[in-house]
Amino acid sequence: MSMAETDEFGQPEAGNGQGLTIEGRYVIDLDHKLADFVNCPAYHVKDTVSPTAEIVALAPPALLPPQASAAVIAKIRAPNLLPVRSFSDAAGSLWILCDAPPGTALIDGGNWTETSVIERVIVPIAGILHAYNEAGVTHRAIRPDNVFDSGGRTAVCLGPAITAPPAYFQPDRFEPLTSAICEPAARGGGTIADDVFALGALAVWLLGGCVPYRDDVPGSRLEERFQKGSFAVLAGHLSLSQDVASLLATMLSDDPVARPSPRDLLNAADHKGYVVRRTPVATAPIVLGAVRVRTARALAWYAARYRKEFASLLVRGVIERWMSYELGMTQAAGRLALLAKDATLAEDGTLASSATLMEIISIIDPAMPLCWTGIWFWPDAIGQLLTVSLAGKSAASIDPSTAVFELIRSSRLDKFALVTTIPMQTAACAVVQKAARQVAVETLSDIDRLPYALNPYLPCLSPRCQNDRLIATWALLQWLNTAQDMEASGATALLDRHMAIFMAVAALRSRLVETYSDLAISKNSWSLDLALLARVQHLYMTGPLKGVGRKLLPHLTPELKRWRSRSTRTARGEQLALAASEGDLGLMQKILADPLVARKDQAAYAAARQQESKLQAERDHLDHTDTDVPSSMRNEMIRLATAVGVVCAIGSLCAEIVL
Repeated sequence: MSMAETDEFGQPEAGNGQGLTIEGRYVIDLDHKLADFVNCPAYHVKDTVSPTAEIVALAPPALLPPQASAAVIAKIRAPNLLPVRSFSDAAGSLWILCDAPPGTALIDGGNWTETSVIERVIVPIAGILHAYNEAGVTHRAIRPDNVFDSGGRTAVCLGPAITAPPAYFQPDRFEPLTSAICEPAARGGGTIADDVFALGALAVWLLGGCVPYRDDVPGSRLEERFQKGSFAVLAGHLSLSQDVASLLATMLSDDPVARPSPRDLLNAADHKGYVVRRTPVATAPIVLGAVRVRTARALAWYAARYRKEFASLLVRGVIERWMSYELGMTQAAGRLALLAKDATLAEDGTLASSATLMEIISIIDPAMPLCWTGIWFWPDAIGQLLTVSLAGKSAASIDPSTAVFELIRSSRLDKFALVTTIPMQTAACAVVQKAARQVAVETLSDIDRLPYALNPYLPCLSPRCQNDRLIATWALLQWLNTAQDMEASGATALLDRHMAIFMAVAALRSRLVETYSDLAISKNSWSLDLALLARVQHLYMTGPLKGVGRKLLPHLTPELKRWRSRSTRTARGEQLALAASEGDLGLMQKILADPLVARKDQAAYAAARQQESKLQAERDHLDHTDTDVPSSMRNEMIRLATAVGVVCAIGSLCAEIVL
């Protein structure tokens, strides 16, 4: 996107063609790209107020935008947290500016003792998490490549949390089971207990010698963790003191309620007071397929993997009795029994209803994510899940778009909100349902509106401008106004579906329109795009859009041909060309869609056709009328009248009106 426009609207904070100025002081050198910083594209920055400051500009890719609460997170300040200096969309795309990190990332390795891990890693980061918790948000990016060590006895520095969707780049080993079973796009913001788990996993990794994990196969250790517990799998090989083992065991508990709070961890240096809460474990396991299941959480996960075997045990009451006798979950077992009575089986022996399985899993373990048609995801991740799905990047075996649409239309999200024990997810269900109503998600094809409604930081995902990361409507209009060779061969419209949806949702969010349908169009065509862009130009008071007018003009000839009068058509065409050259899309739309003049044109056309029919009838009458005039004279009169009179009248009328 050009950053140096001249006489038209939408000036970004720009210096020259090679630099971009943010907040009047930070100059981003677009030609000086750095190595990716925490998996995010990075650029060199010069602070004109403090030239010696080392600052990095981060540009999140279009498909991996920060979460909706990113602006709140960017304002958090705490000791040992790398501060975000600017979180700005003033240039039309999102830029995140933060200080360059001190020292090197922990992923580079090092030697760590229990004392140094507690004093330099756990306690400092716990203080940061306490600040996050107080603000009602989470970090979700605690891992070795986002924690930096300047050496000595100083505390480590935790990197930013908003350079990507929550937990998107988290390796499985740094995520609790309730997040690790979801694909990265489906993990969501989680809870502060998830951050505590990640911090515990980081401590274990440091004490284990910083063994490289880049070659870890996603999901490869999930089954072992469900069977043995995350602490046993991740830390069982370490030789730890009793106090540190108790501390890490609580932090790595698979039960989020059993993990300590960030405030509790501020006293971790005392090495005391951490009691591991034991999860109920069955003496006699229940067998699903070839797996022996001993805990409720494992049962919930395996129920989705062995659906046929689980359904068989469920309808026979085996699951209910096992949960009651072995785990002491009598209340949950009773609710399960009621569902089992109404459960029907499909031809393959699995439960016929995805809704029934979802509800059963939530009863077994209400801290587990939502499971629908084999896809695990958290409700607050639906926007990001749809974003990668619509781009064809989802790792799920079943299209997540279909799953989300079924959940919304069947109101099953509301059902999940009632059974989950994660309050943030209850609120997220309500947010998704409200957004779906606001953008009128009524058919499966409407589902691509939802990501834009759920995340204000999602750029326009049109393949034509996706790399420009256009986050503001004025920026998209500027791109349309200035982009060269942007039309594909045989294009039937100026905009595409993503562009139209992006502008409609943005106007709705800004309350420039009352409903989504006020600005939405049924499809993209040259004339409908003109109508949409004219309305947007008016709503945002952008000023002239000469480039857009020039691009639209050659394709509006079919609209001009609706005028029957050649003189009117010619005059309108000249007026349209003038309006296009001035970039006045509203005037162009009015010229093409003037209802009063159109009615007059149609009335004149109808009158002309009526007169044509009358003249034709008179000609036919003359051809068959017998008179007393001598035949030679009559033939001559007919020939002359026909050739010179009637034919000329009809011909001139057709030339003026019909052509």
